[in-house]
Amino acid sequence: MMIVDPSQNAKGRLLPPDIPFRFFATALFFHILAWVVLFLQSKDAGGLSWPMLSALHLITLGVLAMTAAGASFQLLPVATKRGVRAEGLCRLVYWLLVAGVALFTGSLVHELPGLAALGGGLAALALFGMAILLIDNLMGVEDMPVATGHAWAAALSLLTVEVMGGILALNLAFGFLENRGNLVLAHGILALFGFMGMLAQGFSTILLPMFALAPAPSEKLARIALFCNALGLLCAVVGALLEVRPLLVAGGLLGILGMAVLGWSLLAVYKKRLRKRTGFFFLPIWTGLAMGPLAILCGLAALFDLFANAGVLFLWVSVAGWLLTFLMGVLQRIMPFLASMHSVTAMGRTPLLSQLMAEGWAKAHFALHLTAVISVGAGLVVESPLAVRLGAAAGLLGALAMSAYGLELFKRVRRFKRDGI
Repeated sequence: MMIVDPSQNAKGRLLPPDIPFRFFATALFFHILAWVVLFLQSKDAGGLSWPMLSALHLITLGVLAMTAAGASFQLLPVATKRGVRAEGLCRLVYWLLVAGVALFTGSLVHELPGLAALGGGLAALALFGMAILLIDNLMGVEDMPVATGHAWAAALSLLTVEVMGGILALNLAFGFLENRGNLVLAHGILALFGFMGMLAQGFSTILLPMFALAPAPSEKLARIALFCNALGLLCAVVGALLEVRPLLVAGGLLGILGMAVLGWSLLAVYKKRLRKRTGFFFLPIWTGLAMGPLAILCGLAALFDLFANAGVLFLWVSVAGWLLTFLMGVLQRIMPFLASMHSVTAMGRTPLLSQLMAEGWAKAHFALHLTAVISVGAGLVVESPLAVRLGAAAGLLGALAMSAYGLELFKRVRRFKRDGI
């Protein structure tokens, strides 16, 4: 039984710690800011006003893309056994993304289309740089077909998202699109289910077995999942652009099937894990994975107008229920993992992950985050500003708890380096 442990012999491929951790720290800051904006703009419940779009993009660009960049720059080279060849480009991606997110979301709040277009352009340049680094690291890798297949799909989706996002950003300033609805839908599907979704599912085949000391998932099942996900994504995007409902339905059903197959294969290897006591930390990850098919079901409900505001609920469950839940759960494990690898003492000792993880803060974050997802989702459906505001308040407290988790990790690392215990 081959146990997945990409950390073995990986020290030569470690980036300077400031690179991944600056992405993670900034993601935690934008995480707090997103809930603040949502709380202040809760009067727009039920619609996608410019301020509500600002809160949404603080999550998608500020939290999800920022975390994905930091994780992929460090963990993909560890998995592919190919180091990043352009550390300077990693840093440039960071600064462009920070500037782009700040300018874009701030301009949306204040309804300044010209500046929003400029901010969107900066974010697009950052993500283009990220795509270049992903593709460069994937070139020539043949021994990880499932993980790299998902990563390739994510990189190609990201490039397409760049083009669509650039057009939409320019349209904010110049208004040249008569009907932007189809492009907005295709852009959202590619960004959430193509770029972020494929990246999350691909990394889950590496990270979940690694965290649990379990064998790699069945390559046959994982290939089936990848095929269903990729074909479903293609059908959904083409269906959105051409307004062909059967293609959108087929894409959704294939996506659900792909997620179900991948989830089944991950659950099967999790049962064979060597680390029997995994603690609380897998609960957010499994919850996030389970929210993926639920998000697609909400999308199908919106397609057939089964209830009011189903489209807004689809967007919320996809972004906050599925991707944000999963990524925050993974981040709670990635940060201690990388911190441990960077915390070797003069005696050659490294801290145990259990020494670095503050489980109390992680539990508080998960409970508050889940409350926020449910409350805001219900508020968006029934157009209740109060429910949205209460949910946003819970989300803000959860984001503060997550930041406290990161600060406690930093303190424990410093204490270990100083005392060696």
